[in-house]
Amino acid sequence: MKIEKVILKESEIVKVDGEFKQIFKNQKEVPCFLTNYSLKRGKDLGLLNGSLIADVMKLIPLTKLKSADDIDPETMRELDEIEMMKVIYVGCIGANKNLDLGFDEFVSLYHDSYEDTLILYTTLISGLIQKDPNQFAKGLKNSTKQHKKKYNPHKSKSNA
Repeated sequence: MKIEKVILKESEIVKVDGEFKQIFKNQKEVPCFLTNYSLKRGKDLGLLNGSLIADVMKLIPLTKLKSADDIDPETMRELDEIEMMKVIYVGCIGANKNLDLGFDEFVSLYHDSYEDTLILYTTLISGLIQKDPNQFAKGLKNSTKQHKKKYNPHKSKSNA
């Protein structure tokens, strides 16, 4: 698992020479990665509803793209930036148990572009399974077959 880096910073609007400009201050780098702990915290906080594995399988093709411009428009409609930020937040609180930020405060300090958010999100959830999704599917299929072989509902208890 690779540990990603998220930069959090405060945004302020100031007037310079009669024009408004956005400036950033109090920049802080925090590590970010998904763990069992972070996934549990995400569910406990109501931020994660379903399985991220389903998202991983859906987004595997995105890991091969060079930029957000290469994404099919239909796929783009399915990607919700707030949902992606929830996963990033969960990765940050999982990697930083003492990070005392609620989701709203996190979002107020998180200023990455949509493309950077998409890349980080894809990187985080792709790390939940092996790099080769075919190996993941094969392993899942094999483990299911093994369980079927071990359980025989027709075997009588009296024969044991």
